[in-house]
Amino acid sequence: KGVSCFAAARQTGKRKYVKLAKMYHSKIKKWLEMGNPNVKHYDTFLDAEALALKGNRVSAIKHYEVTIVTAARCGYQQDAALASERLGEYQLSVMNNYEEGAFRLHEAEKYWQSWGAFAKVQQLVAKFPSVFGDHSSWQFNSPTG
Repeated sequence: KGVSCFAAARQTGKRKYVKLAKMYHSKIKKWLEMGNPNVKHYDTFLDAEALALKGNRVSAIKHYEVTIVTAARCGYQQDAALASERLGEYQLSVMNNYEEGAFRLHEAEKYWQSWGAFAKVQQLVAKFPSVFGDHSSWQFNSPTG
């Protein structure tokens, strides 16, 4: 929910989303302080989103990268996928860095696919046709084809 709120805040500029995002981030920080090791990558992810919202570009990118590595190493493929996707979008839309953005979106595609989220892969491909090209004949490695 925190990532969605930060995304909405960045997209709309509405403070109500910032407030909600900070509330969710605060909950994650409390869980981390209580010793929950399973939320470290969420904390870093929300730090990245907060930094991106504030315009701290270099720090935001570093936090996204740490999130991706931490999530992947701990087996959270879906979180590595989402962080890769968010970083890819950030690189494309804010940093105007097509090469890095495309790389991150392709990484997101791999993480989503390895997690078995084939519909999400299709959604990603459809959302970024300039990155993925024409995949109309592309075969997903899903049980159904």
